[in-house]
This record gives sequence, C-alpha cells and structure tokens, in this order.
Amino acid sequence: MKKGIAVVAIGVAFSMANAFVSMYLGMKTGFGEGIAVLLLFAAFMLFTALGVKSRSRSLICVSAIIMGSTGVAISYTDGLGAIIMSGEPFPVPGYAMVAILMLSGVIGILMASHFSGYFLKGDFPWPGSRAMASLISMLTAEKREASRRLSAIRMGAAGVFSGAIAALKGVGMLPEAVGSINIGIGLSPMMAGIGMLIGWRACTQIAIGALASLLILVFIENPGIDYSSHMKSPWIFSTAISMMVTTALITLYFVIKPAISSIRGQKNGALAPDGGAMRAGIAWMSRSNVALIIAILCAAILMAAYPGVPIWVFLVCMPAALIFMIIETRGKAEMGMSVGMSSFVILLIVGLAFDDIVPLLVLEGFVVSTILTFSLTFSILKQSEFCGVDAKGLSTMALVGVVAGSVICVPFLDFFNDLYGIGTSSLPAPYSVMWLEMAGSAVAGAMPPSISLYLILAGSAIALVFYRYRISAVTVAIGLLLPVSTSAAIIAGGIIAWAAEKKGALKDDGGITASGLMVGDIVVNILSSLRYL
Repeated sequence: MKKGIAVVAIGVAFSMANAFVSMYLGMKTGFGEGIAVLLLFAAFMLFTALGVKSRSRSLICVSAIIMGSTGVAISYTDGLGAIIMSGEPFPVPGYAMVAILMLSGVIGILMASHFSGYFLKGDFPWPGSRAMASLISMLTAEKREASRRLSAIRMGAAGVFSGAIAALKGVGMLPEAVGSINIGIGLSPMMAGIGMLIGWRACTQIAIGALASLLILVFIENPGIDYSSHMKSPWIFSTAISMMVTTALITLYFVIKPAISSIRGQKNGALAPDGGAMRAGIAWMSRSNVALIIAILCAAILMAAYPGVPIWVFLVCMPAALIFMIIETRGKAEMGMSVGMSSFVILLIVGLAFDDIVPLLVLEGFVVSTILTFSLTFSILKQSEFCGVDAKGLSTMALVGVVAGSVICVPFLDFFNDLYGIGTSSLPAPYSVMWLEMAGSAVAGAMPPSISLYLILAGSAIALVFYRYRISAVTVAIGLLLPVSTSAAIIAGGIIAWAAEKKGALKDDGGITASGLMVGDIVVNILSSLRYL
C-alpha cells in the first residue's frame, strides 16, 4: 500500500515537472515536447531503490499521470498565453479555472471509453506507444533472460546511432535535411523509425500525400515558399482537413452503428446484434455515461457563468470536438503524430459567434484539452498492452494527472509571465501569437484564405474514394501536411522495413530497432532543448 502511494506521489511530482518544462519550451521555442522519457529513467531508478516489484506497471502508471497532467496544462498554455498578451481582463477566478481545466480532461477520458473497441482492437501500429513500451520493457527486463539482453543491445545500438545523428544536427555539423525542408529528405532517425514501425504499406500512403504536396509546391506555389505559408494554403489546409473530417465521420458511424441497431432491436423486441466497436447491449444509463453527461452540463454552466461562453455554443462544440478526437487519435494510432489542426478549425467554426476573444480562447483551450486527453488515454492503454501489463486503473491514474495539471497550469503561466513576460523576446510564445491573430480574425468575422469550399468538397470526395479502396485518408492527409523532407524520412524507414521483410531480417525484432531510433533521437533532442531553461 505504501509503495503504491509512493508510485502515485512520484508520478504527480514528475507530472508537474514535465508540465513545467513543456509549457516553458512550448512558449520559448514552439516545441513543447517535455522530458517524459528522462523522467521515466529517473522513476525507474527510484523504484529500484524503493524495492518496487511490479516496475513495468509502476512506470506505466507514472507515464499515465504525466500524460494526463501535461495534456491538460499544454492545451491551455497557448490560449491563456494569448489572453495575457492581449491585455484583456480575465474574468475567471482561480477556483473556477481549475474546475474548467479538470472537467475538460475528465470529459476526454470518459469519452474514450466508448471507442476502446475501435482503437484498441483495430489493426493500428501505434508507433509512439510501441517505442515507449519497448523502453519500459528494456528498463525492467531481467538480466538473466538472453533474449531480453539481445533486445536491449539492439535497442541501445540503434539509440546511440540515432542520438549521434541528432547531436551532430544540434551542433550544426549536419543539416536538418539534404536539400531543403520543402524539397529534400530529412536526416531524422526518429522519422525513419516511425516509417519502420508503421511498415511500407502505410508509407506508400504517406508518399501519396507527399507527392501531392510536392506537385502543389512546384506547379501552383513556389518551391522556395516557407513551410508555414505552404501549410496554410487552401490546397493543403482545406483538402487535408476535409479528408480527415470525412474519415472521422465514417469512423463515428461505424462506432455508433451497433448501438443504434441495438436500440432499434430492443424497441422491436428483438435481440441486440453481437459485435461491433461498441458493445451492442450498452447500458446508456451506466455510471460512465451519467458521469459524462454531468461533466458536460457542469462545464457548460461554468463556461457560461465565467468566461461567458453561450451554453448552446459550448454544446455545439462537443460533437465537433468528438470528430477531432477521432482525427487526433487516428494520427497517433497510424503515425505516432499529433495532427494538431483542431485549434485552427474550432476557432474558425465558432469564432463567428463571439465578439470577445477571451471566452473564445478559453473555449478553444477546453476543446483542445478534451481532444488530447482522449487521445493520450489510448496511448497509455496501448503501452500497457505492448508491455503485457494489466490496464486496470490506468484511466484513474490519468485522472490523477488531470487534477495535478489543472492545479498548476495557471500558476505556472503567471510565474512565466512575471519572470519573462509572455510575448516578449525572452518568451516569444509563437503559438500564442498565432492563436491571438486567429481569434481576432474570427471575432471580426473575416474568413481566412486557407478555406476553400471547392477544395473541402474535393477532399471529402477523395476520402470516400480512399475508403472504398481501404486507403487511410488520415495517413494521406498527414503526408500532405508534413514537410516533404519529413515525409521522405518516414518513407525511407518504410523502404528499410520492406527490404528487411524481403530478406527475413529483423524477423523477431518486434519493433525494437525502430523504437531505439525513435528514443535515441527524442532523448538527445530533449537534452539539447534543456539549454533554454
């Protein structure tokens, strides 16, 4: 019992440390990766010193708390930072803001329970979760197991190679890409590792999107255009978002279809059909559903009472948030990447209903938090599956993290603002600047040039065709959004996986080598980013 309390206490302390670093680095550099991997190493050493026996499960519990805390805190960082930069008065008292933060995470975790059949039992590679699980398995492996030792050596060698490449790039001895960011191949072992984990078939889908992006660069835009402007082009933005949303709607249909059939069958006195992504005999008044409804209603009341978000606007945003929960989770499940487009789309969709940026930005942070906690819940559950650890209680650990992140988010932001000044040269907060600009445009009723109705319709049609031929429109859309050099690095990893499969090499590897490439790159980049602290 005491060791269990120690595990939770370590998880909470480390989650606050990771949230602090993630929030700061996000505002300093635009990349809020945090130090979760380093904290897992530290947790392992602490558990070894304390004599904790089930170290795999303990590490996954710590990971769940870290993800819950950081997911909530980082979701609100950009929006609240934008409010601070605007100089507008903030009408939400501290206790109400903590409650709003907590409810956003709770709603995301509760919603995830309805999609476990689809995301956990589906044929998704989950490269990010697999890499973290490989690291945990390596740390907790018994030395007497020869196969474990071989896996550790293999992963370590790949990690050293990957880390060396990342270090050479960090000191300027190697470029980020051979060629340019727009037209070239990235020197990223992590991206190659992702390509190896998802396999050559998924990489061919990435290649479709990358080829389309390249053609747009060459024939419609200019190869020398900066990546941010290229991504905001309607040819990229409208088409990719439309493909993702259409795929999410198809996914949502297949998830709720068994439940709808069940209700119809019960009305007709028939037996509920078996199978499907949700259990057909779902009890709509189960505890989790009642808790979800109560959480949504409480959040709607709080958002209306303090920042001034109309209840109808908040309730309309919940189905939209669900669509982007699916998109975000499919991005992590298929590619190990955060899609990150929800903030832009939600601002554009609901911004016209506001005449003040403060409630709009608070609502945006709420929606992003539900999306991230939904997605991260599945990432943790897949980690436990890959490690062969019982997943019972992991959602509770994620909730503990949500509470911790909710408590520290605003105080940390106030600390950063008092010490550096958010939006100054010391803490430029690039995403807060972007959120502030987009919120201002939305409130003013200006339609951004990134939106094209014709390309939205074209993207939906493309997604339907891809679905007909079992091609993932989300993966293709990610290839369309990513810099061509990044996609090329992923494709290179897929080619390595294809060649290894043909020759029978890495037959019993289980993703260990690819995970080593990813972890080594991540660790060195984390260490490099610490110089900004």
